[in-house]
Amino acid sequence: MSNIQNLTTQEQADLISKIEGAVQSVMKNEIDILKNGRVERNFTAYLRNEIAERIKMDKIHCDPFYNKHLGATKMLNGKVIELDIAVHERNVDDINLVAIELETNNTPTGDDLWKIEGLTQKLGGFGYKLGLYVVFGVSEKAGQIITKKWFQNGKPLRTQPNPLLQA
Repeated sequence: MSNIQNLTTQEQADLISKIEGAVQSVMKNEIDILKNGRVERNFTAYLRNEIAERIKMDKIHCDPFYNKHLGATKMLNGKVIELDIAVHERNVDDINLVAIELETNNTPTGDDLWKIEGLTQKLGGFGYKLGLYVVFGVSEKAGQIITKKWFQNGKPLRTQPNPLLQA
């Protein structure tokens, strides 16, 4: 991979593809968890593991429930935050690849969208190259993705079709 600070469009597409594959795999393999109802932390752990298996890059970690920033508590817009999954190099701000927020809920509130928007901004945020907000259905909607939005530079990417996945 080229200089990780400046991912090419193809490298971003590859990263998205790996994470999309992980999302589909975990949703299929761990559907029983989703059938049990709201199980966000448990499901997040499985998703983190699958993403880590697919993204094998030197010094890059896939950390769940991440609330650190250079040894201090992570804050955004004056609020303490915890990111569901951070794909990044630890203790370095300029190698933040993907910020992921997820919900396991049939009626999502979208209350964490502001985090993804802020974390993917170059100025004022943490400069994550990409962000993903995804909502997995539970109980009778287990196995469905209720909402999925990719972000870059604080803005949603078009989802139909995704410009990064066209080549």
